[in-house]
Amino acid sequence: MKGNEKKAVQLLKYSSIDTFEVSRNGESVHPVAGEHTAILCMGGTGTLLTNEHISPLNQGEVYLLPSGDGFRLMADEQVLTGFLIRFEIYEIVGEQKVITSKDCMRGLFWCKDQQQLAISCSRLIQSNAAGEEDQFSRQAELYGLMSSLVQAEVKSQSIETTAAAITRVSEFMSEHLEHELKRNELAKLAGLSPGYFSWAFQHYIGKTPTTYLMDIRMKRARELLLSGDGVKETAVRVGYEDEFYFSRRFKQKMGLSPIAFVKSRRYSIASVSDPISGSLLALGLLPKAAAFYPNHELYNRMTRLHSYELGEGAIWQENVERLRVAEPNLIFCTDSLAEQARKELEHIAPTVPIPWLSADWRQQLRTIAEVMEQREEAEGWLAEYDRKAETVYHKVRRKIGGATVNIWRITDTEYRIYGKRNAGAVLYNDFGLTATHRLDEITVFESVTKEALENYDADILIIMVDSTEQAAKEWRALQISEQWQRLAAVRHEHVYEVGIEKLFEYSAWSHDRALSYFMRLFG
Repeated sequence: MKGNEKKAVQLLKYSSIDTFEVSRNGESVHPVAGEHTAILCMGGTGTLLTNEHISPLNQGEVYLLPSGDGFRLMADEQVLTGFLIRFEIYEIVGEQKVITSKDCMRGLFWCKDQQQLAISCSRLIQSNAAGEEDQFSRQAELYGLMSSLVQAEVKSQSIETTAAAITRVSEFMSEHLEHELKRNELAKLAGLSPGYFSWAFQHYIGKTPTTYLMDIRMKRARELLLSGDGVKETAVRVGYEDEFYFSRRFKQKMGLSPIAFVKSRRYSIASVSDPISGSLLALGLLPKAAAFYPNHELYNRMTRLHSYELGEGAIWQENVERLRVAEPNLIFCTDSLAEQARKELEHIAPTVPIPWLSADWRQQLRTIAEVMEQREEAEGWLAEYDRKAETVYHKVRRKIGGATVNIWRITDTEYRIYGKRNAGAVLYNDFGLTATHRLDEITVFESVTKEALENYDADILIIMVDSTEQAAKEWRALQISEQWQRLAAVRHEHVYEVGIEKLFEYSAWSHDRALSYFMRLFG
């Protein structure tokens, strides 16, 4: 009742009506007005841009704007036509006082009776010619039009904010570096005019589209060069057909040619721990020898060690021999490496144990950076990571809301449920998503029986399956079981099978890529 009472004491005052016609692919700019505005689309399709929102406009749709908002109209491949009706709103306060009100319906509406809409606008235009003596007719038409909108279908859910459009395009640029990305095409993708797109991009991203594209291309180029790609191959993969032009641009940005850059990032260090190796790469440090999980690209500029940190057996001894040949000046390992194995490494070079279970991946990255005197690089990397995580977090939240999420892993011999480390680091820590079990009670993962899996059901299940025949067999058997069909996530089709390499490695390098993966998965 209170809402209806408030509407009952609002008075409308008609100000003016104008027609608009925007040519194909053209635009028209409308400055800030002191009155409220009803934008009625009578023909064609296009886009409405305000300071904060972007909305498509189609025939029969009406967009209401409060006073103080300017806007732009952009036409698609058809001429965009319609009417602009300006009006004021007054509100009765108490029994005597009348004040100007900014309270008004806002957003996109679909008018079911388009014919009546056109008739009302025609009558308003005709009554304008009659002068002051026809002001009551104009008021009546305005009230009739607003009454029809109150009963119309609200379509505000189709509105995309300018910030969201810019973020969407910036992500598209990151994922399509190998293509020629022109401003006009990017602006069209955002649904903006080229000029407004450039301004909005600078406003929301903090860089011009050209500068941003250069930065992300050079960041990717650095990663490719350190991973072992040649200059020509790297140039093509980041959108440059001419390797010599790429080299000039790279030197302009980095202060070094691609070849000199790679040489400058080579360090006489080694890592026998896969996650530590991933954090070295995040800092742009190219080890002389390192262990990597199989999902990493082949780094042909370094000695590749086996992904094995138990510190015993034939595989470990092979790693030790490779390290002796490589002759690094410094070796990284985790503090979980057996004392005897660490002593073997000390005979080759000074060895730095990085805290494993007692430190999270951020602390590990900072510890490595401290040893290598790369503190600024580490803080810069983490700041960029947090910015990206914030963007992806909002996308994920919009997609899944407050749904619970559990992470399972199927191995040859057991089922695992994950906590806040490894697979859960991004989902539970960075995104703040909720599991159905006590995360703090799990150090890394908890092994459970097949029968107990139902106790770890959630709105959404993330499933990792080991890349072995036995694990695949276990996974197939689970999927055809009655137990599986009873799960809520299965019934609602909210099960996502992902590869182990997407989530398993606990390192800065891996988590950065997990952000991109989840953006695609839930975006």
